[in-house]
Amino acid sequence: MELMYSEGANRIANLICQKAEELKKNNEAVLIFPHRSVDGDCIGSSCALAGYFRKLGAKAWVCMPEKLPDDMSFLGVDDLLFYPEEGFANSDLMVNGVKYVLPFSVDCTEGHRMGSNQEIFEVYEDALDVDHHEVTSLRSPLKWIEPEASSACEMVFYVGQMIASIKSVELNEVIDKRIACCLMAGIVTDTGRFTYSNTRPETLDSAGKLMSLGGDISEVCYMLFDRKTSAAMKITSVALSEAEFKCDGKLAISIITTDMFTKYGASTDDVAEVVSRLRDVAGVAFACVLRETGDGAIRANLRSKGEFNCCEFASRFNGGGHKNASGFTVKNEDIHDLASRIVREASAIL
Repeated sequence: MELMYSEGANRIANLICQKAEELKKNNEAVLIFPHRSVDGDCIGSSCALAGYFRKLGAKAWVCMPEKLPDDMSFLGVDDLLFYPEEGFANSDLMVNGVKYVLPFSVDCTEGHRMGSNQEIFEVYEDALDVDHHEVTSLRSPLKWIEPEASSACEMVFYVGQMIASIKSVELNEVIDKRIACCLMAGIVTDTGRFTYSNTRPETLDSAGKLMSLGGDISEVCYMLFDRKTSAAMKITSVALSEAEFKCDGKLAISIITTDMFTKYGASTDDVAEVVSRLRDVAGVAFACVLRETGDGAIRANLRSKGEFNCCEFASRFNGGGHKNASGFTVKNEDIHDLASRIVREASAIL
């Protein structure tokens, strides 16, 4: 582990060990919160943390803001997932017969990024956090924010190493095969299979150690990147062929409506790769995919090459993320009007 990560990983590992003892003693539970529009990194890191707490004898579940995408079902984490009913935040906060008392967010720090789970997360004032997004206003001893890390899963891997050291056990007693696969899923997702600029030497070293612990990189990459349904193939082809190129080819934008999802029998998850494929077109500096989610909202996925700052751009729409990969969600807007606004504002930058 690189020295720059040691202090944060050690601090969070000690907090997890301490909190796990308290939860076990009082028969109470931790809920771990990923962001909405779940991806491999937030799911992988959340489930790994839940696994750590359980190995320490504590009750832990991942509080899901939406259904687990089909392409992640191979991780076999259903027993770690909790789907709260409406009004849970105003109830007695019982999760499978155990009182929820400790929130822990991962891959995000702000409740408004958790969709319908924001109210549950904010029931308690203090929360543990592990995140690799830059959130300068939320520094505290309970939070480890590491923007240089490739992914939340890489950070959670280091936490697992520290827990093994604290408990004087072998690493495979903390990171078993399932957890290794979860962490591998997040690392390959957020590094684009180790092709993005956030891939550092220690990232590759972490992935190698996860392979030795049972993290099957071939299966993970196939399930998350290569495996396609016929519906996904069809709607992806249409979304790519109907994309428009603006600003002398520097901007690529594609619109995917609810009618299109219905026509091809596809889900909103089936178009996940479209934005990256548009970004990879020669000459494109900024790519945007807008998709209607079926609940009156529009989800925007942004990718860029070079200096175009997707995170800064997404912040104009109350979104966020990383410099070259970000997103946002808006409601009560016409998707074509939103596309026009994005083209207009991006044109002033490109």
